[in-house]
Amino acid sequence: MSPKLIATLNSRNFFVSLISILLLAIELNGFPVSTDAGQIFDAVGAGQVSAIISIFFVNFLNPILKLASKAKKWTWDFLKSPNFITQIVTVILIGLTGMGISIPDGAAAAIVDSIFQGGFQTIVVALVVNILNPLYHFFFDRQKDSGEGMPEAEKKLAVR
Repeated sequence: MSPKLIATLNSRNFFVSLISILLLAIELNGFPVSTDAGQIFDAVGAGQVSAIISIFFVNFLNPILKLASKAKKWTWDFLKSPNFITQIVTVILIGLTGMGISIPDGAAAAIVDSIFQGGFQTIVVALVVNILNPLYHFFFDRQKDSGEGMPEAEKKLAVR
């Protein structure tokens, strides 16, 4: 794995985004969560057993008991939520950034907004600007930097 990918996978923001997805799914099912993803990550990272246990009991025990007693039913309707989809796209884009692909700020929101607005042209433009353009530059600018696929005369000019 590349050092940039390793750094991304070890970053606080990546894990906070993953935890946010879980918390958002729980909240969109009608189970309020009184803590944020950053607090959970910090407690687990610091190994604070008492904080981890209190976060679990305060935030997750009640929803688990309600689900077990069938007082509430888990639904998958949260998958239709623009906020949830934005979080998923954000995690995917963070992973792409960790692989060295430069994704513009706000790309996740722009893509999800265009999808929920429903215009085909808007969706295509958002994907081209936010995904395909960075992918193109990732693959083809890398070739130019390394000199792969360049004629010998162009390689000499590129070195100067």
